[in-house]
Amino acid sequence: MDLLIVPALTDFTTEVVAPPGTEVLDLNARMTARLADPVRLRAQEQRLDPTEALFARAAAALLERGGGTAGHLRAIGFALRLARDPAVRLTLDDLELTGGTTQSSRDVLGAAARCRVFGPELEEAEAAARGRRAWILVDADQALPAAFALVRRLGPGGAALCGGFVARHAGALRRVPDLAEVELRGWSPCRVVRGAGAAGEHPPGRLRGAWGAVPPPESGPVPRRTVWVTGGGRPGRSGPWAGWLDAERAAALPRETLGRCRGLTVTVTGYASMAVATATDGTLVDLRPVLDALPPSAPLSFELVVGAPGMDESVVDQSVRALTGGGAHRLAGLRPYRMPCGSGWAGELLCLGPDPEHDLARWTRFEAPRTLPPETARALVAAWLDRLAPRADLYPGRLAASTVLGPVPSSPRGGLRWDDSAEVVTGPDGAHVVNLRWGRAFRLNPRLVPLVRRLAAREEGVLDALSGASRDRLVTHLEKAGVVGRRP
Repeated sequence: MDLLIVPALTDFTTEVVAPPGTEVLDLNARMTARLADPVRLRAQEQRLDPTEALFARAAAALLERGGGTAGHLRAIGFALRLARDPAVRLTLDDLELTGGTTQSSRDVLGAAARCRVFGPELEEAEAAARGRRAWILVDADQALPAAFALVRRLGPGGAALCGGFVARHAGALRRVPDLAEVELRGWSPCRVVRGAGAAGEHPPGRLRGAWGAVPPPESGPVPRRTVWVTGGGRPGRSGPWAGWLDAERAAALPRETLGRCRGLTVTVTGYASMAVATATDGTLVDLRPVLDALPPSAPLSFELVVGAPGMDESVVDQSVRALTGGGAHRLAGLRPYRMPCGSGWAGELLCLGPDPEHDLARWTRFEAPRTLPPETARALVAAWLDRLAPRADLYPGRLAASTVLGPVPSSPRGGLRWDDSAEVVTGPDGAHVVNLRWGRAFRLNPRLVPLVRRLAAREEGVLDALSGASRDRLVTHLEKAGVVGRRP
């Protein structure tokens, strides 16, 4: 039986569908489950500073509760960030090298030699691959350090590389001396949204969720899984799917295909309305037909990319306000723009090519009028995220689960909704409300602790005994902390 290894880091809310006769070893899900073990988090508290310890306690409580919510995902993200390593930094949806870039094979090889966070999973893979060749799946650059470390352990004859990244960079990978004898194949398996109700490997421990899953029928065949589509991928000719696509690609999908969608995140570089959105290549697209064709139950969200050619700060401000002004859509988040190698732009642009030091280059340098410098774009993204975090329902990360989960349900009229990313925990100086969505912690007045704990437990009528003025003061305080939502 062939062995297909899924190394970290990739989207743990998806799983691969391997060909018949292929065993899948999902090291990514196993590593994430290990790092996000609440027991492990609580054991780390003594080594953390007081604020980090509060967040670790809150994340552990959310992970113990589980439930496949946005708060659950944010707790996993905090656990990954705590996994300090000499070679890599982990977040919920990304991996960065502590020195250098994944666009340089030399930097990746150095990180693979020094990295420790993947150790237990690499040992497991080495044992599972004994006596047979393993295919190592590399769909994106975040998997490179673990993949290179696996090649070193298994040897050129015991390891082969496949996946989307391999297809796009095969020529450059063949020139890496350490990979000279490693077979490369551009094939990549289909990914589906991980969830209950269908066969497939589920990760251990606290990662079991029901993101995008269809409940199994009492009898009959298992329902089809939701296929996850990103980048240049295409939805199948039948069956449910969800995706994260550029605006131009989303607008080109047939109505019938959109009718089978279970959730869609659209990337734009500018947004005035559904009729006037700017794709990542600078073209203007009309997304009204997309909205009309999507099922009412399919969440539609937008990712705003900041710093594209000719898109100055005024475009960013206008886009954020338009995307947070209500309507049948949601702002998923913001990130800095980077121009992919080989791509074009509809407006005025001078392409400078990739950095010549990067043999695995993914981004190209450019100059264009009215364009934000990269450092300004990063600062603007950070400022908007901090400004929006207390109240906006942004994604926890760039994950399939974020797309299919949909927005947080509205509170009943006049009622309160406790944020699923907030938790009440006790520290050395008393009780605190910890907000993982905003990354802030607020100390509670000791007299209010019992009331707030009951609110956090979703008890009904908790505030009925308070006078109107006392109730309003408490609710205003909790709203400023971003831990409750209220609908007038």
